[in-house]
Amino acid sequence: MIPVFRSAHSPEYTARGVANGVFWGLTPTVGLQTLEILATWFLGRRVFRRDSSLLQALIWVWVNNPVTMIPMYYAFYVTGLWMVGQGGRGHGYDAFVAVFTANAALSWWARLAALVQAIGVPIFLGCLPYAVAGAAIGYRWAIGVVRRRRLRLARFRAAV
Repeated sequence: MIPVFRSAHSPEYTARGVANGVFWGLTPTVGLQTLEILATWFLGRRVFRRDSSLLQALIWVWVNNPVTMIPMYYAFYVTGLWMVGQGGRGHGYDAFVAVFTANAALSWWARLAALVQAIGVPIFLGCLPYAVAGAAIGYRWAIGVVRRRRLRLARFRAAV
C-alpha cells in the first residue's frame, strides 16, 4: 500500500500498474505471472505509450496467493463451465478436487497435461470476467486513493 500512497507519478501511472497486476493475479497462470506482467508493461510502454508502475503490478499480482488460489480456481472453473454451456451438470467442488488427485501417480508434465485437458478451457475462459472486472476496479480504486491522498496533503500544506 505504501507505494500506492507515496508514488510521485500521476495517479493514472500508478493505477495502470495496479490494474496490470490485478488482471494477471486473477488468472490461473501462477509461475508465468511475472513474465505476463513484464510483457504487458513493455507493450503498454512501447506500443501504446502508456507507462505504468511495474512495482505496483508485481505487488498486486499477489491477489492470487496460496491461500486464495484454490477457491479462485474453483470460481473460474464454475464460471467457465457456465460460459461453455455446461453449468449445472453436476460439476461440484468434489469433482474439481478429484481432477487434481486422480493423476497423482503421473509425472509432473503428464499430470499438468491431464489437468489442462480436464479443466483448461473452462478455467481459462472463466477467469476472464474476474480478471477484467478486477483490473477495472483496481484501476479506479488506485486513482481514488492517490488523488484523495494528494488532496489531503495539499490541504495540510496549505493549512501549515
